[in-house]
Amino acid sequence: MKRSRKVRCVALLLFLATISGFGDLFVSQADFLFQGLAIAANENNGEKDPFARKSATVPDPLESLNRTLFQLNDRLYFYFWKPLATIYSWYVPCGVRECIERVFDNAEMPVRVVNNMLQCKPDHAGSEIGRFIINSTLGMGGFFDIAHTHFKIKEYDEDFGQTLATWGMGHRFHIHWPVLGPSSLRDSIGLAFDACLNPALYLLDVPVSSGIRGGEGLNTTSLKIGEYEDFKKSALDPYVSMRDAYFQHRDEEVSR
Repeated sequence: MKRSRKVRCVALLLFLATISGFGDLFVSQADFLFQGLAIAANENNGEKDPFARKSATVPDPLESLNRTLFQLNDRLYFYFWKPLATIYSWYVPCGVRECIERVFDNAEMPVRVVNNMLQCKPDHAGSEIGRFIINSTLGMGGFFDIAHTHFKIKEYDEDFGQTLATWGMGHRFHIHWPVLGPSSLRDSIGLAFDACLNPALYLLDVPVSSGIRGGEGLNTTSLKIGEYEDFKKSALDPYVSMRDAYFQHRDEEVSR
């Protein structure tokens, strides 16, 4: 009976995550966002604001609108995603959630392979295919990263935003999307392109695909609770800090 209640509770949480919308795009953008927040929090080395000494390098002509959407997303996190993810974490152990995260990461192999090929990195694309085969078989569908732990095969995480950057396209200007958070014209195009490479889009019905991706977003958020809170404490102007951390992180990804 107790187990049945747990299953129903988790199913309800996944349903709520699904109807929140933006499933495919939210997951990709959540990764960018949390990685950027980690940079913002870690770089607070005693100054009033970790980004006070840095001048903006990406135009922000929509700043007034972007700040409004930032506040909307802030409330969405504290009043929707965080409560959902917190309850979800009560019923699903951290180790299981990390395994689920690896399964979703394994399924996104086509995005990495295509973008490595578009960036003329066939060896990296080959490594990604090898990782997928190993983790899908020996790693039980991706629950375990056997390719890394046993075969030392590195993941080469590339997306179409990075591909456009290697082709010479700059960020152009900053966009702060509802739900998705900080982005740019270039990365917005990249997110849409990468979403089209998701196998679930073609293999599953739209409601099922959206449910899976909504669940992935919920799972990702549950593993990152506390990072956004730490980020806000370390910044005088959270909007500026988030924007600059995002672009710094993306530029580092392109240059690596």
